[in-house]
Parts: sequence; structure tokens; C-alpha cells
Amino acid sequence: MTQNTAAPARRFAPIFVATVTPASIETREGKNGAYAVMQGSTVTQGDRKPKTMTVMAFGKSHVDVADILEVGKPVEVAVQYDGGSLKIIGRPREQAA
Repeated sequence: MTQNTAAPARRFAPIFVATVTPASIETREGKNGAYAVMQGSTVTQGDRKPKTMTVMAFGKSHVDVADILEVGKPVEVAVQYDGGSLKIIGRPREQAA
């Protein structure tokens, strides 16, 4: 009898641009460096209804956006769903003309 030891396939999660308004910003130290946890952030995308959720930024993404994140200040960032929270990927890319 053989066992399947392969990790389960991760579900595809597209990257999109959203406006995040942090309610709090907590910087923590992990095994791979500093990261930010923003619980209770308001997230809006286009004309969709705003959602309140946890947003996180790790590694290079955290370094890229740490200087623009302020409590109560809306900021546009590229994000991706990661389970029940959003993970910041970085600043949005410029749209092709």
C-alpha cells in the first residue's frame, strides 16, 4: 500500500488592486523577517461593497508598502486572497496604454 505524501494543490487566487484602509497596523517579527498585520481593515474594490477583514504583508511586499501604510489612510495596493484574509503583493503596476 502506498501513501500519497504530495502536498494538496493550492487553489488559484488572482491578484487584483484594492483600496485598503487599515484600522490598526501591528508589525511582527517572523522567522523570515518583519511582517505587518492589519486587523479590521476596510477593503474596497471598484464599486463593490466594502469588506472588513485582516490584511497582511510579508517579506519584500512588506518592505515595499510599509512606508505608505498609515492607520485610517486609504491606500491602493495589489492584493491576493489567502484563506480568509488578504495578502498584500505590492504596489499596483501601471496600466498598459
